[in-house]
Amino acid sequence: MTSSPPDARTKLIISALTIAAFAIGLDTFVIIGALDVISRDLAISTGAAGWIISIYALCYAVFAPLNAWMFKAMSGHNVQILSVSIFIIGNLICAIAPNFLTLAAGRVISAYGAAMFTPSATALAAELLPPARKGFALSLIFGGMTVSQVAGAPATSWIADAIGWRFSFGFVVIAGLLALIIFAPMMSGIAAKAPERGNGPISKGLSKTIYGILSVTLFVVVSEFIVYSYVSVFIVGSLLAGVPLLSATLFAYGFGAVTGNAACGVLTDRFGPYKVVIAVVGAQLILLVGLVAFGQHGALTVLIAFFWGNVSYMYLVPIQHRLLGLAGDRSKLVLAMNSSTTFTGIAIGAFLGGILVETNGVASLAAASLLIGLIGIGLAVAFMRDAAPAETATAACPR
Repeated sequence: MTSSPPDARTKLIISALTIAAFAIGLDTFVIIGALDVISRDLAISTGAAGWIISIYALCYAVFAPLNAWMFKAMSGHNVQILSVSIFIIGNLICAIAPNFLTLAAGRVISAYGAAMFTPSATALAAELLPPARKGFALSLIFGGMTVSQVAGAPATSWIADAIGWRFSFGFVVIAGLLALIIFAPMMSGIAAKAPERGNGPISKGLSKTIYGILSVTLFVVVSEFIVYSYVSVFIVGSLLAGVPLLSATLFAYGFGAVTGNAACGVLTDRFGPYKVVIAVVGAQLILLVGLVAFGQHGALTVLIAFFWGNVSYMYLVPIQHRLLGLAGDRSKLVLAMNSSTTFTGIAIGAFLGGILVETNGVASLAAASLLIGLIGIGLAVAFMRDAAPAETATAACPR
C-alpha cells in the first residue's frame, strides 16, 4: 500500500466502520450502567448480575478466533453486514427478556455478532490507510466505541434507572439499525482480499512474543474490569441539582476516553507502542485505586473518572499496533486472538470482582486491580519493546 493520502471513498468507508463500532460499543457496555437495576429487578445478587458481563465476554472470547476461521473466505462486506445484523437480533432478545436465562441467551447472540465484527473491522481499517497512519487507523475503530461511552453508557444508565433496563437494550437496537442503514451501502466497494493462511482456528507457528503481548492484554484488562464492572455498586449519590453521580461519572469517563483515544493513535505513531503502554497502564492503576477510594465524593469522583477515561482505552491501540507488526499475513487471526483475550479478561475481571465485593467488600477491588495491573506492566516490559528492523518492515506491508 502506498503512503498517498486516502481518497474520499476510503474516508467514507472508514467513517462507516467507525459508526458501526459505535453501535458495537453500546452493545458491549450497556450492562455496566444498568447492572444494579437489573440485579434488583430480577431479584438476583450483584455477583450473579455480574455474570451477565462474564457470559457476554466469555462468548466473545470463544467466538472471535472461531469466526476469524469460519468466515475467512467471506468478503469483508458480507462479514460486517452479517455481524451487525446478528448483534441487533441479540439485543432485541435482551430488550424483551422476561428473566435471567433469556437475557443471558440474548447476550450470547449479541456477543457472536460483536466478535465477528471487531477484528475484521480493525484489520480492514489498518489495510485502508497508509502504514505510517496505522495507529491512527486503529484509533478510529476504537474511537467509535469510546464515543459510544460518552453518549451511550450514561444514556443507558439513565434510561435503566428512569424507565427500565429493557429500554436500555432498545436504545442499542435503534443504534444498531441506524448503523446498519448507513453502513451497508458504504461497504459494497471494498475489494475482496485473499484469504489468510491456516487450515484451522488454532494458529500454528506464531512467535512467543505474540503470546507474550496477548498476556499483557489479559492482565491489563482483568485489572481494569475488576473495578469497572462494579462502578454502579460503589458510585452512589447525586452530583448537583439531582444529577445521578453514576451517570455523570460514566459521562466523564466516556468523554475522557474519546480525548485519550484521539491522542493515542498519534502518540503511538510518534513514540512507539512500548512507551505508550507503560505510561498509560501505570496511570490507570493509580486512577482505579483513586476511583474506589473516592467513589462517593461528587465532583472529585467525576474528575478521577475523566482522567481514567483518558488512559483507559489508550493501551488497546499500541498493543494492536505491535501485534500487527508481528502478525504478517495472519493479521485478522492475531487481532481476533487479541479480541478474544480482551473479552476473556473482561469475564475474569467481572467474575473476580463479584467474588471480592460479596466476600471482602468494595475496598478489596482496588488492591486486586493494583496487583494484577503491576503484573501486566511487568509483562509489557518483557514483550512490548519496540520492534526490530525486520518487524518494522513487516508492519509496513501487512499482507
